[in-house]
Amino acid sequence: MRTRISDATHRTGMARCLTLAALTLIALPLAAQSPEGLADAFAHIDKSAPQFRSLIADLTRDIHTAIINVDEKETGTIKVKVDKSHETRMLIDLTAPDAKTISIDSTRASIYYPKLKLVQDYNITGKKAVVDQFLLLGFGVSSAALKENYDVSFVGMEKVGAENSWHLQLVPKSKEVLQRLKKAELWISETSGLPLQQRFVTSATGDFNLATYSNLKINPNLSDSALKLKYPSGVKVEHPQL
Repeated sequence: MRTRISDATHRTGMARCLTLAALTLIALPLAAQSPEGLADAFAHIDKSAPQFRSLIADLTRDIHTAIINVDEKETGTIKVKVDKSHETRMLIDLTAPDAKTISIDSTRASIYYPKLKLVQDYNITGKKAVVDQFLLLGFGVSSAALKENYDVSFVGMEKVGAENSWHLQLVPKSKEVLQRLKKAELWISETSGLPLQQRFVTSATGDFNLATYSNLKINPNLSDSALKLKYPSGVKVEHPQL
């Protein structure tokens, strides 16, 4: 009798544990898909987007290569400006471990390597649709534009540095974009409604580029020349094909 009671008790306990585990697994994705969390994030994005004109921030980049499990970290600054025609211009000045400056506008992407005395200048006119998709994940973009181009889900509330943020996951709807970007993640500041962090997953094996922004200066007065790629005379300029 004791054995039967013991076995029954054991089975009941196991059943409760399995039920609890199943409920936990079910509850996690439901919490992650919280419509309230996504709605709150979209509301803050839409409040900040019409007011956004420019940005200066410190930047940390982690470039992860999954197959060899190696991370390359870079630090520097970023300047962003959205003009009256809603074109985005960007200048990224990386200072460590190796200096390089990246300039992006609607037609060109250029990279200046001071140590090599080399500029690589890319014509991105034919890739504008793809480039625009990446720029959509930046600053001053409405929730409507995000939803039009991505399947967006809410992951949860997380801290980035000292700030609370909404963690969103975005999967491109475009097959062309999906070839280059498997998914993206944004951490939207609860204070400013702007990204504090972005992760771009670029391969099926899990390669990613994680950008983290700090010391954000929103809407500073930025001239066009402040976003122009500058390099000394005598530098070699190449025009590689994408």
